[in-house]
Amino acid sequence: MKAILTLGITIFIIVKILLPLMLKGINPIPISVLAAIVITIITILFIAGINTKSISAIIGTCSGVIIAGIIAYFVGSQVRLTGLSSEEATMLMFIPQRVDFDFRGLLFSGIILGALGAIMDVGMSIASSIEEIHNANKSFTRKELFNSGMNVGRDIMGTMTNTLILAYTGSSIPLLLLFMAYETSMIKVINLDIIATEIVRSLSGSIGLVLTIPLTALVSTFLIKRENSKKEGF
Repeated sequence: MKAILTLGITIFIIVKILLPLMLKGINPIPISVLAAIVITIITILFIAGINTKSISAIIGTCSGVIIAGIIAYFVGSQVRLTGLSSEEATMLMFIPQRVDFDFRGLLFSGIILGALGAIMDVGMSIASSIEEIHNANKSFTRKELFNSGMNVGRDIMGTMTNTLILAYTGSSIPLLLLFMAYETSMIKVINLDIIATEIVRSLSGSIGLVLTIPLTALVSTFLIKRENSKKEGF
């Protein structure tokens, strides 16, 4: 029930707040980052409550999403992505509201939201694992606890980085088949705006996801040990 409720809240934030603001022509990048942070905080606190595990997961997730957005923006600017790789984006130029959209901003906004789910999953998994390890053996030092979290993170990282890439690849199979059928060179394929967009989307999301693991492990270890020290002090 909590998962269903948080899903409803997420949909409400996107449909009733984020999209209407974009339709008014507001810069999509900052409002997408803000929406991602709000969704993360509400989801994790609602599911796990207010505790060190939730705080660690929130800090790790928000950091990972922001890093993914920064990487996407920097790389996308260097490779000169237009944000007009899809037909839907082109159609936005002719809507009756006559909004002057920042199409590259919309692209980066989509990358941020697209990476949020996987990054939130990783952040919560690492924070939860470290808490369970600590509860099982409270004699672990900060270093031992951090290393344990990183060991769990390595296994997660090995599979989760494929999650984003496979998701984006799966949605483009007909297009990839067309390129193969006409024996289009790989260099030409990579330089197409639609393919370059997906590459940037996949890589930035994966890098943000990978960096979430040590960030969450570090914060979680620090908070848990600090809380434990306070309890022993009393």
